[in-house]
Amino acid sequence: MTLSAPTRLNSLRGFRPARFAHREPARPTVPEGKVIPFPSTEGAHAQYILMVEFTSPDGRSWQAVGGGDTLPAAIVFAQDSCPTDTTWQPIHWNDLYAD
Repeated sequence: MTLSAPTRLNSLRGFRPARFAHREPARPTVPEGKVIPFPSTEGAHAQYILMVEFTSPDGRSWQAVGGGDTLPAAIVFAQDSCPTDTTWQPIHWNDLYAD
């Protein structure tokens, strides 16, 4: 069995389909040799991404990823991802990403 799929070439990277070969090549969006600075993080607000482990009163456990501007908001976000048939209490979390 053979799978054939059309490909889409990115003209911003200098690729042109054969039907456009007679036109001038694509130009890069940044002049060659110019360095683009990384945006400053000064003044940016913090963001937390956590892996939170929860337990239920009947002894079950659940893990969920949560994110938010504050640690409590990230935990609540993860708690909202838990099954709704019981209550879940956070018992442990690991930072996956934090500013």
